Amino acid sequence: MGLLKESLKDFFQTKKDWISFAGVLLLFLIFWSYNYSSRFVPLFTQALKDNQIGLSLFYFLFFAAGALVIYPISLAVYGKLNEFKPSVPLILGFVTVLAIVCSARIRDSELFNWVPSASVGIAMLTVNYLGTILAYTALPLVWIILRKNSSDRFLGLNKSPKLEEVFFLLGLMLPVIAIASFSLSFLSVYPRFAGRMSDGYLIYPPALWIILFEISYAADFAVLETFFRGFMVFPLASRAGSKPAVLAMAFMYGLLHFTKPQFEALGSFFGGFILGMISYRTKSVYAGILIHIGIALAMELAATLQFLYFMD
Repeated sequence: MGLLKESLKDFFQTKKDWISFAGVLLLFLIFWSYNYSSRFVPLFTQALKDNQIGLSLFYFLFFAAGALVIYPISLAVYGKLNEFKPSVPLILGFVTVLAIVCSARIRDSELFNWVPSASVGIAMLTVNYLGTILAYTALPLVWIILRKNSSDRFLGLNKSPKLEEVFFLLGLMLPVIAIASFSLSFLSVYPRFAGRMSDGYLIYPPALWIILFEISYAADFAVLETFFRGFMVFPLASRAGSKPAVLAMAFMYGLLHFTKPQFEALGSFFGGFILGMISYRTKSVYAGILIHIGIALAMELAATLQFLYFMD
């Protein structure tokens, strides 16, 4: 609990900090409300799912619009607007990676005719997660290679977390996940590894594929945390301070979830903000990695238990 408390105290030090957080939250709520009232992102995603170039362009413009709103505002609030122009290449890097992550998918099932028909769906999902891992890894790896003798070079990968604090924070989330698992919107998405029949029942693939999927799923969250709480925080924070960097990152992290269940997307803003401040305070991304993997696997397990034992 001490880590969470101290990390939040690092941010909320003055009245301006409270106002800036409230302003960014209000802005996010406007985007969030419009998206879920109009189904803006889901509709475009569905309409363009067979048009790889169109889908990539849509997500690039979507994240670019969000970045062009949030980064100038966050920097201006803390008197760092002059850092926006020098940061544009970095911000465009963020936007490009997010567009690739949301749009680049293998959709041709014929490429997987080497696996049994019951395993095609999970094989595609697993391979697509491996592609996402590569997308999240590329720019941070270039940063680490090129930024020799820089204090932000390793993006929080060179310091270990306080495990007792991590397990405490993870424990706080488990009751929330258990309650959420009774929601139909939750069960329409999780467990991710299972196929869904038209009547709502699940198709469970062979255990080997479930294991391979869960490994790739967990690895995806590890690189996601490194990207958001490391690459999107430390480089900008070293120039403009942690507060605008974390606020902007949390906003963009929330946008990433606009195809997920409504309240998962809302919670992602707060989760991104908290994990961003913890990352910056500890100079380590491992707390976020462990918490995120723990939550993700707990959601998989909770949904699986619902379908196996609690649903008629």
